[in-house]
Amino acid sequence: MKKVILLMFLSIIVINTFAQKRNESKSPIIGSWKFTRQSTLNDFQKVFKEKSYQAELFTFSGNQTFKHEFVDASEQVIKVLKGKWKIANDKIQIKYADVDYEVYIDYFFLESDLVLGQNFSHVIFKKLDNEERNLTMK
Repeated sequence: MKKVILLMFLSIIVINTFAQKRNESKSPIIGSWKFTRQSTLNDFQKVFKEKSYQAELFTFSGNQTFKHEFVDASEQVIKVLKGKWKIANDKIQIKYADVDYEVYIDYFFLESDLVLGQNFSHVIFKKLDNEERNLTMK
């Protein structure tokens, strides 16, 4: 009887662990996002001052890594920065591996757009579907 109870207890732990990992991988942040607009002041201006690119894309992966890509007018990737991200206390932490920069900021969704920051210090991204992503990155 003790073995049956122990097996049931272990089964519940294993099921809960897998269910929790599945929920984490379904974060609404995961996917590709294209920069659309920003406030005059925001946390990302501290590192990315030059404007030799036409568009910016963020791709957040389920394994908590990201790519920040800069695309020129001919839709060619001219620079890629990588790093790790995680959600903690209703904020997102974005830590770049290629440059010494890290942000820990609020995030929320305005309709289907991702907003990083708050009030008058924010950056807004539009979610790309797979088809748009492939067209953008020829």
